[in-house]
Amino acid sequence: MKTRRLFSTALFLMATFYSASAFAQFEGHIQINLYSDDNGQREVSELNLYATADRIMIKGEESLEVMGKVSAGGLLIRNDMKDFIIMTDQDKALQATKSGIESLVEMLTSWSGDSESSSSGAPDTEYEYTDRTKTILGYETTELIIKSNENPESHLSVWLTPGIDINWGMLAEPWKGMPKDIDKELNGMSQDVIFKGKNFPLMIEVVEEGKREIVMDVKNVNRSSIAKAMVEVPAGVKLISLQEYIFSMMME
Repeated sequence: MKTRRLFSTALFLMATFYSASAFAQFEGHIQINLYSDDNGQREVSELNLYATADRIMIKGEESLEVMGKVSAGGLLIRNDMKDFIIMTDQDKALQATKSGIESLVEMLTSWSGDSESSSSGAPDTEYEYTDRTKTILGYETTELIIKSNENPESHLSVWLTPGIDINWGMLAEPWKGMPKDIDKELNGMSQDVIFKGKNFPLMIEVVEEGKREIVMDVKNVNRSSIAKAMVEVPAGVKLISLQEYIFSMMME
């Protein structure tokens, strides 16, 4: 089943849902389960999102490799400081601005010569709302279907609620200089479906031949002030810039 690209799109949706409303903004903790198959064995990994009015921390159970080397312990989005903090070592964290990331991606794309060809093999995706509704964790949700021409026999079913209003700030702004396939994700469907709405995904299913398999669901939504303690850079952690990090890589 060729659902890799659709699943990637769905995970991107989870990480970029935005609301322009200035009131009833969500503050608290959201616990998310991600499901995958490894040689027929179903595996579950946990993703935690902590949100305040102007900051978001996204942390998973496992570390992530950023730029091939850095083990990331979490992503902190500081809309009040206009930067992103990637937690790396216990005493270091990578600090980057949105414009800095755009410039770096544009430079790397130019060097690799992929700016025109990167989207040549990328499938087109279509989306539509249905009249199906579902109550999840007490929230009313509606169904959004995402289809790809790569595998028209299957689709993603994303259950969205307007009841969780998170300020994603910089992530909801247009991104410049992105390769065409990434640009399509950031500035295309996401703008129409997500950034102009007030939605958050509570469940994502892969649907094939009438059978549904959950690949993501929210297990707990806790509105509280606990998030305020989770969206700070720990004391003693040194922030290093993108330029410093790239220079250190070149010197190794």
